[in-house]
Amino acid sequence: MAKKLKVGDSIRGYRVTKVFGPGMMAISYGAQAPSGQKIFLKQYKSPSPTVVWYGPFVDYQQELTSRIRNGKAAHYAVRLVDAFEEKWGGATYFQAYELIENGRDLEHMLEEEREIHRRTRVAPARDPAMWARHVTWAKVFMGGIASLHESKIIHADLKPANAFLIKDAALGSGYQLKLIDTDFSLLADRKAPWHGYQGYVGTDNYRSLEHMTRGAVPILASDIFTCGLILWELLVGSHPYWQEDQAEYAKRARAHDIRPPALLGTLPDPADNAEVSVMLHRCLSPDPKARPTAPEIRAALSGRSPKAAAAGAAASKGAASRVAAGVAAVDGSGAKTKTAMTAGSALKSDRIQLVTPGGQSIQIGVRTEMGKATLRRFGAEAEFWDEKQCTVERRADGQWIVTPAPGTVNETLVNGAPLTTPRVLSDGDVLAAGRSAKGISKLPLTARVG
Repeated sequence: MAKKLKVGDSIRGYRVTKVFGPGMMAISYGAQAPSGQKIFLKQYKSPSPTVVWYGPFVDYQQELTSRIRNGKAAHYAVRLVDAFEEKWGGATYFQAYELIENGRDLEHMLEEEREIHRRTRVAPARDPAMWARHVTWAKVFMGGIASLHESKIIHADLKPANAFLIKDAALGSGYQLKLIDTDFSLLADRKAPWHGYQGYVGTDNYRSLEHMTRGAVPILASDIFTCGLILWELLVGSHPYWQEDQAEYAKRARAHDIRPPALLGTLPDPADNAEVSVMLHRCLSPDPKARPTAPEIRAALSGRSPKAAAAGAAASKGAASRVAAGVAAVDGSGAKTKTAMTAGSALKSDRIQLVTPGGQSIQIGVRTEMGKATLRRFGAEAEFWDEKQCTVERRADGQWIVTPAPGTVNETLVNGAPLTTPRVLSDGDVLAAGRSAKGISKLPLTARVG
C-alpha cells in the first residue's frame, strides 16, 4: 500500500518542502526539483496502478497535457513539468506541476473584498475601483476558458479557488490567469477512462446540471454553466444559487427561476450592460444548447459581439434620425446636442395607449406604474425595465405625464433622452428604458391617443 510523503522526503529527485494535505483524488505537496525549481507535487490515491482504468488514465493525461502545451491554453493553464510512477510503500502515480507563487486565487480575492466592504460599510455598487477590477478579471477568466475550449478541453471543476490571477504589468489587462486542477479535466471528443467506474469531479455550489444528472457527462456547455455562476459573483455581486444543502442547490439550478440581473456598475464602452445581463442569464439555462459559448461571452464583455456591433450601428442610425426629426440627441460624451424640437400635440384624452414596435399595445386610463411585470408580455426586453421604472398618469387638466422612478438600474428615456423630472407626454413620444450615452433603448413604447 502506498504511504504518504512527509517534509524532507525525496522521490524521483523531488524533495518535499510542505504538505498541503489530502484531496479527494490526491495528496498535494510543495517540493523542489533538482534544478531548484519549486514544484506542486500530486500523489494520486485514485487511480492506483492496480485499477483497470489506470493505463488509459495515464494515456489520457498525456493527450490532455499535449493539447494544453500546443494550444493557446498554454498561456492560461498551469504547466505540467513531469509525470511518473514510483513506489512509495506501494506503486503510486505522481504528477509535478509548476508552483504558482505570486498569484492569488479568485476565491480568496473576492472574500478579501467582501471583508473590506463589511468593515468599511461601503456597498460594492459604490466601489468603482472594485468594479473595474472585476470587469478585468471576468475578461481574463473568459479568455482562459475560451482557449481551453478551443483545444476541446472541458475543465469540469471550475470554481473561484481554481482560478489564480497573477499581476503582470507587461500584459494589457494587468493580470495573468492560471487555471489549476486540470488533471481530471475532460477531452470533449474522447470518453474519460474513469467513465462508469467513478463520478466526474465537481465542487459544491459550482456543479453544472450535467454533473448532477444521472447518466449525463459534462460537456463544454457545462463549463459555461459554472462560468455563469462565477461571472454573477464578479459582475452582480452574489452567487445566484448558493445553498448549504446541495439538493436544494440542484433544485434551484434546474428551476432557473431567476431574471437577467442588474450589474454592479456600467461596463466600459462599447460593451452593453443589457446584452451581458441576458448572456449571464443564458449561461444558467437548464438546456445546454441555449447557453452561449466562451468566445461569445468574452466578446460581449468587450463589446465586440456581432449583436453589440449591430446595436451600435442601429444606435448611430437612430441618433441621426432623431436629429433630422428635430428631437434632442445625445453625443458620445452623453451631452445633449441642441436641436429645435418639433413635438407632437399634448395627449389630452380619457385614455392613451403605448404601442410597441411590433404593433402590440397597452391601454392606460388610470395612474399606472410601468415596469417589467406590466410589460413582460411584450417580450424579453421588458427585463431591462425595473419593477417600477416610471409612472404614467393623467393630470386634472387632462394632460398625461410620465414621472421617472428614482434609483432605477437603467434610465427612463423619452425620445432617447434621460428623464429626470415629470414631463407632459405628447403624441408620438417614445418611452423606453436604456442608456442615453450609449444610444441603447429597450422596449420602446410610442404614446398615442387611446
